[in-house]
Amino acid sequence: MKRRIITTLLLLTAVFSLAAQSSLSGEKTVLYLIPFYSRQYSSDAVSRVKDCSDMQRINSFQLMGFWAGAQIALDEFNAANVHLNVIVKDVTDNESALRAIMEDRELMNRVDLIVGPFFSRTFAIAARYAKEYGIPIVNPFTTRPDILHDNEYVYKLIPSLETRAATVAFYSDMHPNSHIILYADSMKSRKEYAAYVNYFRKNAIPFTHLPLQENLVNALKNNVKNIVIMLNSESAKMLMVSRDLIFKSDLKNLMLIVPEEWLMVPTYDIEYYTQLNIHFFSDYYIDESNERTQVFEHNYLSKFGVPPTLESFSYQGYDITRYFVSAIFNDMDLDRVKMETIGYHFSFDKIPGGGYENINTQFLEVDEKGIHDVGF
Repeated sequence: MKRRIITTLLLLTAVFSLAAQSSLSGEKTVLYLIPFYSRQYSSDAVSRVKDCSDMQRINSFQLMGFWAGAQIALDEFNAANVHLNVIVKDVTDNESALRAIMEDRELMNRVDLIVGPFFSRTFAIAARYAKEYGIPIVNPFTTRPDILHDNEYVYKLIPSLETRAATVAFYSDMHPNSHIILYADSMKSRKEYAAYVNYFRKNAIPFTHLPLQENLVNALKNNVKNIVIMLNSESAKMLMVSRDLIFKSDLKNLMLIVPEEWLMVPTYDIEYYTQLNIHFFSDYYIDESNERTQVFEHNYLSKFGVPPTLESFSYQGYDITRYFVSAIFNDMDLDRVKMETIGYHFSFDKIPGGGYENINTQFLEVDEKGIHDVGF
């Protein structure tokens, strides 16, 4: 594994070409601006890596999974005889180093797509240059809407928190006799709480705000669909609320929307909690039964000797490369991009006077068969 890690690091700040012929028209250049912290790399760091989780504690290894996932996608384009020039730069939070890259006009005039940078300040700088050059630029991870303002070349992949409120409102419309309860303290999960409250008030959607110290069972209404949005992810609170609901309430008219962290605590038991009709939102969710997922995982393990993980951003690097390379070959007409993503779900809306935001938040349900997308 260590040898493959070293090989991957040797590819940093690289320029290489894929394929001599293209089944798609023309030739495209992709610029990746990824924080590898290659100056911090050392043989001592490699010696400290015993398993995949160790890599997340070393700066120079944290985004290697993203680049590794991207390479699997690039291999697929190569196999399909798609002609790509790929340029990889190590860009952290060093603004001067970033400006030196972006002010290289000879380089930038050849670039058709920019992925990154991954820090807010450096992304804002790069986005201004991207607008000047007319190059689409992708931000993989931010939730900040301001990156879209006055820049039609920016693509924001993480849906805003308001899309979660919009999804709940849509579900409520499907059940006209419903009662929405926002079970949260305003000072905890403050951004998400505010997103729900602002959306519900702006769209005149009735809801009840119930502080976490209150008894949830007493707030449920009879003979209506109780849609409970709980923003607390503490395991003790989870257990208390779950047991109260299971033993003291009518569950047939309950939907409980919880933080994704609920499913990761040791006390979680899918057979026990399916009684609560649990749903959750996820920025990325991997369906292990999906054939494309299985092919990607096999190819990744074969190439790098370690399995892909969401924590190392392996799936995200793959999805972004597959989707947006396809997009640039279709002149950024996203309606013509036909490819199945693994972790992301993409559906972009253009912000008036600004860039493009993914509005497709994943809304997942837990039942006796496991976890699956609600699909509306």
